[in-house]
Amino acid sequence: MARTPRERHEPIDLGAAEVVLAGTQELLPVLRAAAVRAGVDATRMRVVGVDDLPDPGETGDAELAVIAIRRPGDDPAFHRAHEAAELIDPLLAPNAVRIVVTVSGVTRLAPKIERTLTSEVLHQIGAAAAPTGRDRPFRNLRMRLGLAALKTSGVRVFRITIGH
Repeated sequence: MARTPRERHEPIDLGAAEVVLAGTQELLPVLRAAAVRAGVDATRMRVVGVDDLPDPGETGDAELAVIAIRRPGDDPAFHRAHEAAELIDPLLAPNAVRIVVTVSGVTRLAPKIERTLTSEVLHQIGAAAAPTGRDRPFRNLRMRLGLAALKTSGVRVFRITIGH
């Protein structure tokens, strides 16, 4: 059975793109600082708390959404992140890239982990824009070790798609 082709996103210019950052209250400052460090224009950034619902009539054209969820104990963070993605869906363009970061309840995000997390999110953005699997950005040894360190510390990064 052949896989269906999926629509790929154009490469995202972080300096000019509309970006929505959503997450739990304790992770939003970290997420905002990482976005500014990555080159996102602060005037084009929209920060939404997971518990704060956007206005029902509000729409947007954001090309990128980064959702950060802290998972305390046995709470299924993936389901919570998917619900957050559905809540902010009116703020996004139809084929926007949605990246989810889940953080373990006991993990403290030290500056070194924040920098590694920023590089992994940038890698996921590049992978989402690659036209084929062959053209995906290469993950060198340093990035692989960084990803292993993130997983060990309880941080997971992945992309999701909301069905239309």
